[in-house]
Amino acid sequence: MVVKVFLYIMFGFAFLAGAPNQNVKPIQGFVYDHFDIEISNLKADNGEIYRIFQAIPKDKKSFKNLIFMLDANAQFPMILNLYRPTKEPPLIIAIGYDTNLAYDAKRRTRDYTPKALGNEFAKGGGADAFYKFIKDILMPFIEFKFDVRQSRKTLYGHSFGGLFTLFVMLKNEALFDDFFIASPSLWWGDSLILKESVLNGKFKDKIKAKFVNLSVGEFEKRAGKTDKEGLIKASDLAEILRNSNILYRFKIYENQTHGSVIPLNLQDLLKYYDK
Repeated sequence: MVVKVFLYIMFGFAFLAGAPNQNVKPIQGFVYDHFDIEISNLKADNGEIYRIFQAIPKDKKSFKNLIFMLDANAQFPMILNLYRPTKEPPLIIAIGYDTNLAYDAKRRTRDYTPKALGNEFAKGGGADAFYKFIKDILMPFIEFKFDVRQSRKTLYGHSFGGLFTLFVMLKNEALFDDFFIASPSLWWGDSLILKESVLNGKFKDKIKAKFVNLSVGEFEKRAGKTDKEGLIKASDLAEILRNSNILYRFKIYENQTHGSVIPLNLQDLLKYYDK
């Protein structure tokens, strides 16, 4: 328990300082009793190379649940180390970068954020291109390699990844069934992504998501970002989901920060599909 608390505090201070911990934890040995691990490189239309981490449940030909997750370099080993044996282990597909760093700040900022006006947001805006890679290149690759025709597909992301997960949900193309939106950076673009999609407190279009899990840490704050006037916060997004008649869950992790919620989110993601 002491070790867990230390890790949560370490992640929390790192993210509050704007610099996530760059040490990648190794995958623990027991994981290989349950999953085969494969890594592939895929090239996007713009020439960007993505490292695709795959955790394939042993002795399975088809998969009830398929989890796609972002920030793979750091969080793929994290979710596997948190795994405990279940009857229906999920196929896990994690999208990362060709780097030894846990988080590639430059590329994830570019890929996970929608276009927005202003110098503050000039290093982002590549969400459309990244979504196109997932839709046109990654998804066909996975569908060719695995029998996932009947799989329930989930997209998970944290922080900028949570913002991108929301972005994909609002694309409304039913590429995924469920969306796990963890600590989304709704301050990006002064919440324009939601302001353009919401009217009278609910989404303008009927959202096709089957389930949305929205979560945030109790102590998530970032000076000059989350404290701006006029921003749509996670609690506001929860109300929008409710008003839009979307099946959802909103969870506030007590006494947790922007970084310390990561392993807690991943644990809840695994528990949700342990049915």
